[in-house]
Amino acid sequence: MSIAPGDYKTLKLRLDGIVPPGHGFHRNLLLDTMYASLPRDPQVKVQIYNAEIVPGGYTNWHCHNGAAFFVALQGMFEAHFEEGVLVKAKSGECYSEPIAKFHRGHNPHPDLPYLCVGFCFTAPDREHVTNSVERPW
Repeated sequence: MSIAPGDYKTLKLRLDGIVPPGHGFHRNLLLDTMYASLPRDPQVKVQIYNAEIVPGGYTNWHCHNGAAFFVALQGMFEAHFEEGVLVKAKSGECYSEPIAKFHRGHNPHPDLPYLCVGFCFTAPDREHVTNSVERPW
């Protein structure tokens, strides 16, 4: 992602002004895919949250114990795994993170906070996230 640090317009998800002229409604499709890893249990735990990573900041080391999807609302995101950066996103993009694979999120932008909404689907006998105080490998 080569985006100039001061180019904030392209790093914010456009939520209004998307209806074409002469129409009353427009659905801006962000993700439409089949996903085999959703829990089949009717008592699946669902967690929906919004999150922010400060400019240049990191999350703690963690892994998701179920399917986790994210909508990037603003800024840029990288997920750092043992193998390197495996997930990248910028505003308007959706992504998922692997189940049970330790990583930490990073906002590489020097000035703009990264904002997202997360959707987690986890089996009822598991916690949504397992945190690690230090690098797990």
